[in-house]
Amino acid sequence: MIEKPIEIQTLTAGPANQVLWLKGRTESYIFKWLRHSQRFGLDRSAEFELQQQLAATGLAPDVIALDPTQWVLQRYVEGTPMNSFALGQTEKLKVTAQALALVHQQQPAWQGTTLWQKCDAYAAKLGGAISSQLLQFKQALKSNRAQVLCHFDLAFAHILVNQKLTIVDWEYAGWGDRLTDIASSIEINQLDDPSADALCHYYRQYSDTVIDNHELNDHRLFVRWLNQQWTTLLNQE
Repeated sequence: MIEKPIEIQTLTAGPANQVLWLKGRTESYIFKWLRHSQRFGLDRSAEFELQQQLAATGLAPDVIALDPTQWVLQRYVEGTPMNSFALGQTEKLKVTAQALALVHQQQPAWQGTTLWQKCDAYAAKLGGAISSQLLQFKQALKSNRAQVLCHFDLAFAHILVNQKLTIVDWEYAGWGDRLTDIASSIEINQLDDPSADALCHYYRQYSDTVIDNHELNDHRLFVRWLNQQWTTLLNQE
């Protein structure tokens, strides 16, 4: 049983979710209507299984109840989204690098999909030349690096700043190459080259991992291509 809300506020929503803030006297909650799950190949049950495991570490909001076909109810986390927080660019890059490193260090007992499996689902829906283009990227980005947990949508707006870091919106998370996740964060936050270099510098401090700029640029090209396919799917009737 949850506390009856005394106020309901609509929050900014993305294409995959519509979000309501349910404010109670002592407890507050986030209610999300889940949209376009089938279109984007989103496994909502797996998504919130992962989120619940990460909530135990404080890295993600706690899931209270779920209908994976329609909605999820989460506990509200006190914190300010970093895109609206009074931080300078340098501090934002440091926090984002820390968030990326924290995600990549997680080892949940979770059998979720890989990024390539999600890409295969995109290609199956879009057809045409997309499958051959995807195959070229798979070959170009082959690596011996171990796959890690990735968020794949780490915008400033998805990082809540308070006493600790909390990350929201895990619908695109999966196993993959850390360079793809870093590239995704660079692209979604529209970082210029000096800021991208700074993000990689701070990431090394938090993870002791050196980022090869040539490899990273290849992953950025892939992320741009993938975002184009995502937009095409979004606009399909």
